Amino acid sequence: MENYNFKVNLKGVIDILSNHLYSSPDVFIREVLQNCVDAITARSKESQEYEGSIIVELYNSTDIKTLYIEDNGIGLTEEEVHMFLSEIGRSSKRESTSEQDFIGRFGIGLLSCFIVSEEIVLITKSVHSHETIEWRGKSDGSYTIKKLKDLNSTGTRIYLRSKKESEEFFEYEKIKSALEKYGSFLPYLIHLKKGETSISINKQKAPWEMTLENALYFGKSKYNIDFLDAIPIHSTIGGADGIVYILPYKVSLNAKKKHQVYVKRMMMSNKMEGILPDWAFFVTGIININNLNLTVSRESFHDEDMLDVVKDELGECIKKYFIQLSLFNPSLLQRIISIHYSSIKALAVEDDELFTLFINLLPFTTSFGNLTMGEIRNRETIYYTTTLDEFRQISKVAKAQGLCVINGGYVHDLELVEKMAELFPDIEMIKIDPTDIKDTFEELSLQDRLEVYEFIKFADVCLQTFKCSADIKRFSPSDLPVLYTSDEDMNFLRSAQQTKGQSNELFASIIDDISQNITATSFSQLCFNYNNPLIQKIIESREKQLQSLTIEMLYVQALLMGNQPLNPAEYKLLNSGLLNLIEYAAERK
Repeated sequence: MENYNFKVNLKGVIDILSNHLYSSPDVFIREVLQNCVDAITARSKESQEYEGSIIVELYNSTDIKTLYIEDNGIGLTEEEVHMFLSEIGRSSKRESTSEQDFIGRFGIGLLSCFIVSEEIVLITKSVHSHETIEWRGKSDGSYTIKKLKDLNSTGTRIYLRSKKESEEFFEYEKIKSALEKYGSFLPYLIHLKKGETSISINKQKAPWEMTLENALYFGKSKYNIDFLDAIPIHSTIGGADGIVYILPYKVSLNAKKKHQVYVKRMMMSNKMEGILPDWAFFVTGIININNLNLTVSRESFHDEDMLDVVKDELGECIKKYFIQLSLFNPSLLQRIISIHYSSIKALAVEDDELFTLFINLLPFTTSFGNLTMGEIRNRETIYYTTTLDEFRQISKVAKAQGLCVINGGYVHDLELVEKMAELFPDIEMIKIDPTDIKDTFEELSLQDRLEVYEFIKFADVCLQTFKCSADIKRFSPSDLPVLYTSDEDMNFLRSAQQTKGQSNELFASIIDDISQNITATSFSQLCFNYNNPLIQKIIESREKQLQSLTIEMLYVQALLMGNQPLNPAEYKLLNSGLLNLIEYAAERK
């Protein structure tokens, strides 16, 4: 027996494996299984009649627990033991065999066992040698190799003894759960033994091999969710097959898109991101990949051009599903859209065919409430705003004028509306803002304007400090006393002032420089509604203090209704205005 040392700082590697690289300590089961599967795959290339299998057995004594893993794969020669078990980073895949046939690439899988064990004992016999080799590695960085008497069968046997702080990972149920988690769909039988009992881990089909009905049943039993439907997906480039389940509840646009991903039928991660397009956040998937390169942890794929191609191919499968659904099950399609319209809108934006398919079914917020585009298209002219703030300012007034205005301020809605104008030029689509809506109001007669002249002149003075002018017209609804309107420069200026108050000195000075260039041309306007009873009373009152207090409070109210950011002076007005009105009324009693 000879003593050797690893050609690496093994303690540092173990720390990286346990604390930084792998997501869970039970991943050592995956890594051992991976070595077994690769060894069996390599041997099957040399013998067509060979049948591979893996045996896992647990031995418990009073003071120590031992896990035994055996495969009847190709085994290792003494030279290969030195090469692959002592030099971290060397791949154990033979040059004559394509790496695409194997799961692992980095030759560090066995070392993950040091996360839970102080010593690894490996006994192996190669199909290419008559010698049986024992390799015994220790977590201090040393290992020994010796030759044993010839074993009866080719393959590899691994013995792991638990660390004192890792006994929980050597419990029977933990081992069983980890084997099922990582190896349920592997192509070679895995047997778990304990004493006289033995169970098979991987008898069931993988969900991507099931009928859709059985795949749905599998999904419900696994996730305890009644999914709306299951979609088979496939990528020729990535050698991928899978099932994605449509979630029965709304999902946030910013939600993490995590899926259970297998590589050559070995489960690598149950929360992998980036394998489906970003718009597919309304599904959760179980996906098997054969032809993508894994990172060192084997829990994600390299971000490369091929991954993008695979994502696009899998996304196309989901798109085709919706097209088929529109033909054969439109009621289910409508149900899916009612829940996942945000994601469907993202699909429609990027794909003209799906846009045509979905657009009439998609809901939009309008001045008449939530309507589908199909309902909106019944009107001669369709109006839309480009921002949420603009919509809030004019929606109530637009409804009273009989104008159906779409809120283009939500994600994808503006893109869809503009795309509709592009693809359906016969439909009249008009962008509208608060200034446009004000132009539809009825002008006052000359006599009425003479009556309100002094009031409007006084309102101009009251609002001057807020860079706002006053106007008065007749408009509906009559219960709306005022309407605040502003141009894009003024909206920017208000946002800049709010940002300045929350910024450091340097950034505030930059904002000042930018703001000075637009202050001279920016404006806003408060339009009083001559049809409103309150406005009539304020005009008739000759009490300047009452008029001043009311004008200021109506101004702040209009800003809040339009969701405009308040500057410090306006906040002060909001806090003091109501109290001043109450005080004014109390003094008049």
